[in-house]
Amino acid sequence: MKIAIIAGSGDFPIQIAKENPDAFVLCIEDHSSTSTFKNDSEVISLNDPLSWISVLKKNKITHLVMAGKINRISNEKFHDNELSHDLIKKTFSLGDNSALNLIQDFFNENGFEIIPVSSLLKNCFFTKGFYKEEFFSKNLKDYVIQNARFGSNFLNKMSEFDAGQSLVVSNSIVYAIEALEGTDEMIIRAGELYNNYFQNSDFGPVLIKIPKLNQNFNMDLPVIGLETIKKCNELGFSSIVLSSKGTLITEIDIVKNYLKKNKFCIFAI
Repeated sequence: MKIAIIAGSGDFPIQIAKENPDAFVLCIEDHSSTSTFKNDSEVISLNDPLSWISVLKKNKITHLVMAGKINRISNEKFHDNELSHDLIKKTFSLGDNSALNLIQDFFNENGFEIIPVSSLLKNCFFTKGFYKEEFFSKNLKDYVIQNARFGSNFLNKMSEFDAGQSLVVSNSIVYAIEALEGTDEMIIRAGELYNNYFQNSDFGPVLIKIPKLNQNFNMDLPVIGLETIKKCNELGFSSIVLSSKGTLITEIDIVKNYLKKNKFCIFAI
């Protein structure tokens, strides 16, 4: 088995590549750079799927993982071949999960297997419950649990529309739902609302980030890292709710040290 990491933007693909030095890295143009990786690597264009297959076969790749944020391309940037045009154009009318299923089918049809990125990491999930439970009052824990129930139920109902993996909520009031801008931009939007209008609340808002009910875990796993947690803490959030089996934590040991030092609340369901 020879693995290739399809690297979008952010630090996550770098972490995976460091932990898997034998993996080949496909750097998506305008998202990641070969200079960032010590692994063997090559740049691919997001709008030219035929070139992906050529590079993968040339390097004898058998299995693929997806890592990092990948922006959708504009409809002005089709590569000049019919297959690329048709495949990319189809994704414009699909939600994230449906679009990723289409891409997975394309890879499978060409002889490659997609595996979940979590299979390349040794320790990347929180166990169920609060981390660390002894840091937090009963009132805060009750508040977080109540918002976790409301928010996760809300997101589960949204799954049928293939929309958002996360939202921000407080006292059953939804501050923001993740759209195409991504989690961090949504957090900033919700933080502005909280700090401008709701700062006299007993506890700050709660970020909830969990998989959709029909989530394709091979292609897209909800991910949270240190910078997202720091941003929530800086904006006055009280806590983050995530899935113990479906929300991946990058550099989890560094994250745990930050949580202990700052007594910021994580609740895994």
